[in-house]
Amino acid sequence: MTIHDVEGPFGVPVPKKEEAATLKAGELNLFDSTAVAVSSVAPAYSLATTMVLLWAIVGVGYAGPAVIWISFIPVLFIAYSYFHLNRKDPDCGASYSWLSKLMSPYVGWFNGWVQVATSALFCVLAPVTAAQNTLAFFVEENWISQATANNLWWQAIVAALWLALVTFICVWGIRYTTNFQWVMVIVEYVAVLGFSIWGIIKVAASHPAHTMGFHMAWLSPFSIKSFAALAAGAALGVFFFWGWDTSVNLNEESKDASKTPGRAAIISMFFLLVIFIVNIVAIQMWVPASELNNLNSTGNYTTVMLYFAQHAVGHWALFVMLIAVLSSTVGTTQTTLLPAARVTLSMARDKVFPSVFATIEPKRQTPAIGTLIIAFICLFGIFLTQGNSTLNSDFSTLVGNIGVLIAFYYGTTGVACAWAYRRVAFVSVKFFFSGILLPFVGGIVLLGVGVEVVHESGLKSSLPILVTFLLGVPLVILTRFMTTGDFFKTKVIAYDEID
Repeated sequence: MTIHDVEGPFGVPVPKKEEAATLKAGELNLFDSTAVAVSSVAPAYSLATTMVLLWAIVGVGYAGPAVIWISFIPVLFIAYSYFHLNRKDPDCGASYSWLSKLMSPYVGWFNGWVQVATSALFCVLAPVTAAQNTLAFFVEENWISQATANNLWWQAIVAALWLALVTFICVWGIRYTTNFQWVMVIVEYVAVLGFSIWGIIKVAASHPAHTMGFHMAWLSPFSIKSFAALAAGAALGVFFFWGWDTSVNLNEESKDASKTPGRAAIISMFFLLVIFIVNIVAIQMWVPASELNNLNSTGNYTTVMLYFAQHAVGHWALFVMLIAVLSSTVGTTQTTLLPAARVTLSMARDKVFPSVFATIEPKRQTPAIGTLIIAFICLFGIFLTQGNSTLNSDFSTLVGNIGVLIAFYYGTTGVACAWAYRRVAFVSVKFFFSGILLPFVGGIVLLGVGVEVVHESGLKSSLPILVTFLLGVPLVILTRFMTTGDFFKTKVIAYDEID
């Protein structure tokens, strides 16, 4: 008989070898969690794929910096809600688990579905972008032709290889994953922030031809053309900041699980605000409006970062920026798989998702099977969208509206936080603001942004988003009648004290 460390039913000792495997606890410190949060947002990728959209599609023009800081505010409020809720209940399912206990198990399950669906959709988009940047690098090196780089099947194959690599790292262990993210963060900050600061100084010092000086109006919300433009821009802004909550999904693998992930989420938000504002300002200084309009009309969104680096720093910087965008894209693919695997793990533990997702590989202590299943679904999506040019075109526009899904699950979490602590709302003035008022305001604003964007975008553009939402309704009903556990009988709770 082996050493007994735990007790089973009725106090009967359970042999250590029979204990259920768990995630690797205490592995990530505050610096690790912050690196994961920042890398999950993937500044280089976000800027490369959405800067031109921010410029043209939502009609905000040079008001891009204003949209970013306005978007930052409600998302920061949601980060505070994650901080407070995680202190009470550090579950890797995060908002899925919290909403199930605080609002309704149906709302919680639906929220979990939206998170997983959003991650799956993005894990189809991101590897393709990584493939496009990889092939673009090969073209610059004259290893392949431009025709080969534009071939959708070649893009699909390279995307599949990148997805396979990040999946392998995720399965291999959280420490390897975190070390990989540290590399991504360093590459991104050196390239994006370093080049941006250099470009701004260069314009201020020597005013090169075809550049534009900084204008305070770029930061003014009054420079945004309309409320519809603000809402559409805010949805993109939410996408810009999306991903910091990955650190909270890794709470069961963090040191001081109830505090470290939430702190990392808030810290990362301020780092991200700086890098986004500085880079967008630098791009607007260096990239002429005519070039931004041309990139928009041709759909070559990701080349804006390459154009900026080449003109602001030099031709050699183009290769550095290309590597930065590529590494950022690969990194965010990995950190999108991470929370999806952990949300489904939490749902499976509650017996409201296929039990195979609750399997934890004993040696590596990762949800290996769930990660592989999600990766294979995304792989299928990659070849499906790349194999049909029409579907590929329609799917590539999803990045403009995916912020609606993010705004939903962020928004409901903010409202849930305010509701959960209603009984102790006035115990502390500080807590009233950080735990009640700000999360509630952030939640309502983000939910309103989502509704406005769907309304303005129209049925066709919003169809993938609406399908995702609508599909969740029959799925949660089906789950209710197919499960035998007590999850859907859970009585919601409210917190009677603050930590």
